[in-house]
Amino acid sequence: MPPLAQHTTVYDRVNHVIVPFGGQSPNGFSKAINLAVYCSMFQAWGASNVLDRDIRRYVHTSVLQDKTGDMIIFGGASDPTTADGQDLNAGNGERWFDVNRLVLDDARHNAYNTSSNATLGSILKDDGQGTPDVIRGVIHHSSVLLNDTLMVVLGGDVYVNESAVMQPFDLLHIYNVDTMKWHTQECTGDIPPLRCAFSASQHERHIYMFGGVNVNDWSTFFNDLYELDTLTWTWRKMPTPNAPSPRYAHQMKTLGKYLIVTHGFIYYEDGTNGGDEDIYFYDLQKETFVTRYSPSGISKRELDTEWRVQRTGATDAVSAVCLLLVVLVALIAVYYMLSMLFTRS
Repeated sequence: MPPLAQHTTVYDRVNHVIVPFGGQSPNGFSKAINLAVYCSMFQAWGASNVLDRDIRRYVHTSVLQDKTGDMIIFGGASDPTTADGQDLNAGNGERWFDVNRLVLDDARHNAYNTSSNATLGSILKDDGQGTPDVIRGVIHHSSVLLNDTLMVVLGGDVYVNESAVMQPFDLLHIYNVDTMKWHTQECTGDIPPLRCAFSASQHERHIYMFGGVNVNDWSTFFNDLYELDTLTWTWRKMPTPNAPSPRYAHQMKTLGKYLIVTHGFIYYEDGTNGGDEDIYFYDLQKETFVTRYSPSGISKRELDTEWRVQRTGATDAVSAVCLLLVVLVALIAVYYMLSMLFTRS
């Protein structure tokens, strides 16, 4: 697995694999025959059965739809390095306009899309409603998938007349990955200031956003935290005691009651910039950054310690055979016990 930056990853709990997509490498980028994946069961990297055949991109987003096993990819940019010498999509220039999906599990995809016969690793371009003009070619944004259906696009910037125009947080664009249609959603409350390259994560009905940078000057960094209630679509600025340094290009994931913030490009108090390799935990119940993390109260599924085999026709057949064998062994045992009983009498 080569070192990457500005890529995305999704985690497929059914197959227990982390799948990175896109990104830039320090020494340039050359495509592999197969995408590299990380298996959480064996705790090891390996080559998947997914062919690496899509033009690469960076500063995009990707989310996983659980019921189909599709990686939904949106936005981002490509350049001669990430495109690996290929021609970029006609009309797109260096920006990506439309929604694509990468089939990571053809059995789940075809079971849900009964008219489809997609193969593992297929790159499918959504043929529904086109992306709204205001966010065509967006980069440095975040996306969260609500209810396994609605992809909420947050922030980011687009180029208009060779200038970066950052997207507001009082009007969000939402894409239904099933119907392939867009709609907008107005938001109220503590509207976050414009920013890009922040990180967002979901916990139950809430979306959380931390950090970011103003790309018009690249010197205004943020370390504030906002909560978006997706029932009322109301923003709330949350308290952040013991917050880490302002940063952008970091990651944030939800685990139980914790938001976990990792890495990022940070702004130090002495005016210098640099990377951060530390990990920070925000307790959503106490509403503060904490120095100690406890898995208490976090489900086995969230901790990924409850591994299940995906149910298919083959697994049902194996289960049936095993059940028959158990019954047969039990009958034989009963037969011998009765034989011994009658022999003694």
